[in-house]
Amino acid sequence: MQNSRYNKAAAIALILLLVLTGGGSAFCASLSGARADASEALLNSGTDGAVNASTDMKEVPKVNAILAGGPAISAKAAVVMEVHSGAVLFAKNATESYMPMSLTKLMTALLVLEDGRMTDTVKCSYTAINGIGSKVTRIGLVVDERVSVLDMLYASLVASADEATYALGEHVGGSSRKFIKLMNERMKELGGVNTTFSSITGTGGSKQTSCAYDMALVASELGCRADFMDIASVKWYKIPATNLKEARTFAQTHKFIRQTLKYNYAIAGKSGGQMPDNGGYNLCTYAEKDGMRLVAIVMGSSTDEAAYDDTITMLNYSFENYVCYSMKGAERLTNKDYAGFFDNCPMFTGKDHETVYTDSSATIVVPHGADMTKLEKKIEYDIPDDYVHGPNVIGHLIYFYQGAPIGSTDILYYNEEYPLSQKDFNAVWPKYLLSPSLLESVGGPGTGTVVKLSGTKKATPTPTPQPKSIIRWEGTGKREAGIKAGVLFGGLFLLLLIVIYIVLPMLTIGRRSKKNLRRR
Repeated sequence: MQNSRYNKAAAIALILLLVLTGGGSAFCASLSGARADASEALLNSGTDGAVNASTDMKEVPKVNAILAGGPAISAKAAVVMEVHSGAVLFAKNATESYMPMSLTKLMTALLVLEDGRMTDTVKCSYTAINGIGSKVTRIGLVVDERVSVLDMLYASLVASADEATYALGEHVGGSSRKFIKLMNERMKELGGVNTTFSSITGTGGSKQTSCAYDMALVASELGCRADFMDIASVKWYKIPATNLKEARTFAQTHKFIRQTLKYNYAIAGKSGGQMPDNGGYNLCTYAEKDGMRLVAIVMGSSTDEAAYDDTITMLNYSFENYVCYSMKGAERLTNKDYAGFFDNCPMFTGKDHETVYTDSSATIVVPHGADMTKLEKKIEYDIPDDYVHGPNVIGHLIYFYQGAPIGSTDILYYNEEYPLSQKDFNAVWPKYLLSPSLLESVGGPGTGTVVKLSGTKKATPTPTPQPKSIIRWEGTGKREAGIKAGVLFGGLFLLLLIVIYIVLPMLTIGRRSKKNLRRR
């Protein structure tokens, strides 16, 4: 009987304690935080940091060329893209899934170049040398060997060296897992539609998938960078002596660039390797003619030679059927042409609108003999909250031909005033140490590099090299909330134990003592 009363009292004490102190909500919060962390871990539990493709069940869109049809090729999938406009000139199964193999190294190179630390020294880890599989391409790097980022990039792009590529990913990302996450994020930013990276190199048994269109987006982004084109266009390269090895020389693996096969318009490229189980050969080739720079991606060609034959066929077709024009006529915008922008941003009304412009190097691509009256122009407005001194993106100009996108660029506003917000000041300091006239001479209207936005090109001011890693660290708010809730619940549980095992027994003893006194 006494035990029953004791248990009831303990239960009542527990309920009162949880209700009055909010312990119940704290307990729920701790469980919720744990579930959130577990769910996040599950989503990120793919091979070596890959994004689980099953989380996005959207249908993969089809991508077609400006002109229907085109030549027959042996490749299972292929795309030809004009690098500055992002226009698709030839497409075959452009968004169907295939293994990119060594074309993966293009994304690795893009992230390394955007990171910008070319003079850094990369230390080869044990995993980079011994953990990348057996069927890979090597240049003989060893554990703890130290090589510059630039030399490693040459090894990755020219010789297609897998250990060099892996070491670069570890260096820039901090770990292979974090770097692969950056690869998938960057692919999404470029407008990729069917890619899941799970490997830094794309080889060594990797099962990751991509498509010709997505690889063309990456290659097109790189094709606008002089630093990449310099690397991808050499016939051979020599790495100087390192801390552990003598100097070594390796040859270009792309046959057009090494000139073991001939194509007069080829200017750079990246060999793509062979898919397993005779899945075919991949190849990336840059070619230029009459001021038009194209990149051709083939995936799954029947043989290595066929990949090069397919590339020649596609590039010749594209050069013969398309022409590239500059957007120079759109450099100066007027209130009449872009009324929508000035309606959204009345601060410019009545001003000299020569400070609103587009990049002078932006291009559009149309079929030979196209009726230019059929071109359609679309303006998208993106008015910022604050304006920095110098170029500011305020919208996007996109051209279409018969419904197909043929080129785009950003609309830029050159702000001659200095920003008032501390955030804007910090973003461009120490440029404020320069006079406005000098600043304009080195970064005024009309300057910019061409990059890509959502599958098409945009013009943006040339970025200042970033000295730090491009890792985007994630917040830990949910985890911290879970820890705090756990500590609170632990304290409440300790208090409950004190009530049950100290307070209640003391009360029971006191009652017994009173009864004994009454009996006496």
